[in-house]
Order: sequence, then structure tokens, then C-alpha cells
Amino acid sequence: MKQIEQYNDAASYNSAGKPTTESRVANIKEGNISKFDGVNVPTTDTPVFGDAVYLDESGNKVAIRKEVYNRSLVPASWTYKGVFLGYHKDGRWRTFLGNYSSLPSYKYLGVCQYAWTDAVLDGEEHSKTIGLRFGLPNWDTTQSITFTYTATTLAQAAAACTAAIEAKLTELGASAATIAEWWAYADEANSRVIVQRDDCTDYRFYNCSGLTLISWGDMPASDNYRKVNGKSTNYRGLMNFAGAASYWGTNGRTPDANVAVHSEAGNTNPMSLSAFQSSPYAAEIRAYYKTYEAYLRGEFGIQALMKVGVFALPDGEALTAKYGPMMAPTKSGGTKAIYTALNWAYLQVGHLWDVDEGVLMMEDANLAVINATQTKAGKVILANSSYRWFAERYNVISAWFFDGTYRGLDGTNVTNTFQVGAVALL
Repeated sequence: MKQIEQYNDAASYNSAGKPTTESRVANIKEGNISKFDGVNVPTTDTPVFGDAVYLDESGNKVAIRKEVYNRSLVPASWTYKGVFLGYHKDGRWRTFLGNYSSLPSYKYLGVCQYAWTDAVLDGEEHSKTIGLRFGLPNWDTTQSITFTYTATTLAQAAAACTAAIEAKLTELGASAATIAEWWAYADEANSRVIVQRDDCTDYRFYNCSGLTLISWGDMPASDNYRKVNGKSTNYRGLMNFAGAASYWGTNGRTPDANVAVHSEAGNTNPMSLSAFQSSPYAAEIRAYYKTYEAYLRGEFGIQALMKVGVFALPDGEALTAKYGPMMAPTKSGGTKAIYTALNWAYLQVGHLWDVDEGVLMMEDANLAVINATQTKAGKVILANSSYRWFAERYNVISAWFFDGTYRGLDGTNVTNTFQVGAVALL
């Protein structure tokens, strides 16, 4: 049995440091205080933010304190899951799924879909005109297509539509790859024909005529939220302040009128560091906040707990569970995820991180803790300069994302390819 290590007083115990290779039982003679310093001691009920989460050989979740975590001492039969972020309201462990060497990147929206709902199926000849954007000669041009069809089934109407689209694309000089992406098929369950592009490549996809855009189904959206100073914004709330200070310190605005405390409104850019330090218009701000980062936090931080705007939408778990598994057939005979970013997280048995989790994870101190545990695990770390999708939708062309340049919460085109990551509730 390992002997109890003896220390005369708390100072000598503290100076010895924490063990990193094996657990220690210590006695501090002054006050006769016993200490147990465990290495890789799992806890099943009281993990704290940043602890390493594993599944043991029986599939039970265990957490290892971040301060003493050493992956070389973890049983080989255990599976690393990621970093503990906190408790869900029902007691489940909110865990960043970090068992990856790198995180992939996807578009938010995988396919563009439109509905043709007035096809006449009486066996007589009818005419139909639709308008779509193919990027030819440019994405600002809607191409009109008029065709005739004789159908008694939706499949026959869809085949006529496909032929007309292919003919128009050929006329416009489209590549074979582009032609291979466009088609129409019968959606018998909803008594309609779906016109589809199998790869969504430009944000102007929503423009159509003679058809109804159905790419979003019933997915909710919001284009705003509230900053901590009480002002509503669409895109200027900051999530990572070290990165924000680096960018806005140089690229911020120079005020031309007095800036009062808690007055930085809406989508206003932060002032630059030099303006904060020396502008006569920033005197009140400077006296109140003292430091540039405190100014950024106090005027441009995000008020997530008020549940306004995007923060009032369904969370990442609900959105991923509902929309992540949604698939569409492809012209080549396969299937493709409609919402590719959500689908990736769904396949990880987790959910695409949402804006609430983004505010938590990207805050400087929290990000450092997450990355420290991930580094110990030998897994991917999160850069504060990467662009990454969140689960919520912004509007007809955009979803919410972390902007790796401005270091804030913004909406952008769903056809962009950004990093994705998943959180699990264990």
C-alpha cells in the first residue's frame, strides 16, 4: 500500500504541486488535514466545465478532472467523447464532441427545392412557365422556361419539366455537370412536383417564378438578437473578445460625436483602440470602462439569457433532431442531406452547436479551458479565427455563424462552406 505523504504545513504541501502520474494521499501535520489528490479519478455525478468526458468499457459516462487529466493513464477500453460544458436542464451532460483530429466543413443547405403544385393531370396538353436561376449568364438573371406537358401522373409531369430544364441549360451553354444537377420528380405524398438542384451553389437560389421555394419547409428563422447594453443588432455582437480586440483595435471606427456609456447602438462598429484611448468623444466611455476589452464586452457582448431573436428559436438539439435526418433523392439515383451541416452533427449522435453554446464556448476564458483539455486529449482545438456554422437559421438566404474575422455572431449565405461541430447531451 502506498504510504501517506507527510507535509508540515499547507505551504509545503502547496509547493510540492499536484501529482501527474499517480494518485497521492497526503497529511498536513499542521491542523491534521488529510488530502486526496487523484490522477484520472472519474466522477459520474459532479463534472465541472472543462473536464474530460469518456465512456467506459460498459458505455457509462465518466468525467476526469481537467486539472489532473492525463490521457496516457486512461484505460485503453475507454472512449474519449470530449469536453464537459455544463448540465442540461434535465440533468444530461452537455458535452462538446471533441474526439476528432480535425472538424469538417460543410454548406448549411445542401439542395435547392421548389414546388410545382398546379400540374393538371387530365391527359390533355397543357402549358407551364417557370423561372429559375442557373448562374447563366449570371446569378442575377432569372431564366424563363415554357413547356407543354401531357400527363395523368405527377411522374409524367415531372419528366416533362426535367426535359425542359435540360433543354434550356443546353441552350445556355451549361456544363454537363450543371445539367446533371437539375431535375424534377414526383412528390406523391404532398401531391406536387419538386424541382431541384442537387447542389446549392449561390445565395440567390431563392428567386423563382411559377414555383414555390420550399427549401426551408417549416424551419423557423430570426435575424436579430440583443447586446448586453440593451441594443438590438443583426450582426455586431461579439463572442470572442481577444480576437475582437485584435481586429477592431485596428479596424474600428473613429467617432465624430460623443459616445455615451451603453449607447453603442445596433450594427455600429466598435471604435478603434486609438479612438478609445485618445478621442475626446470617447472620454465618458474611457472613464467608465478603463480598458478597451472591457468596452468591447460592455457595449458589444451578447445578451443570450434574455432569449430574444435568434436566442428564442428552438435550440440545436431540437433543430438537429428534426431537420438533420431530412434527405432528398438525387438525379443520379442516390440521396443527399437537405441540411448538410445539421446532418453531419445528427450522424455524430449529437447536435450542431447552437448560438447559446457558441456564446459559452467562444468566450476567451472558456475557449482556453476547452482547448487545454482537447490538447491533453490529443484532439482538435478551436481557433478563434475559424468560421463555423450554428444550428439556427437567419433568413431566406442565411444561417447564423461565428465570424472568424470580426469574432462575432452574424448571418451569412447558406451556400458557404464553414466548419461544423457537435454537442451531445449524455
